[in-house]
Amino acid sequence: MGLKVGIFEDDKELADFLKELLEENGFAVSLHYGLKEDSWQKSDVVLGDFRNQIVNFETLRQMCVKSSIPLIAISGAETTYTPQLIKPFSMAEMQAAILQQMIATPRPSAKLAARKSS
Repeated sequence: MGLKVGIFEDDKELADFLKELLEENGFAVSLHYGLKEDSWQKSDVVLGDFRNQIVNFETLRQMCVKSSIPLIAISGAETTYTPQLIKPFSMAEMQAAILQQMIATPRPSAKLAARKSS
């Protein structure tokens, strides 16, 4: 099983397309349309629509910080948030952004493992 990617995208067709692309490349993907259920917190990384009309991006950002989950903004134009993917983007760009965030943002379990080994 590959990395778990949670997607918050209010355009269902785009969300389904991203899910299909990522799954074809070995990622485990879940789509989310709200923060009430906490299953999204099992994600290794989250892709969030910067201009999402259902889930406010700033709220999502705060929840990701609190949960130590890397967040990548997806948008049709430049945003004030980094890292970001600007639509249209390629699968290679998306994979690179995900992997870069996984390296840059150690999860709590990785931090604990690092402490135990030192």
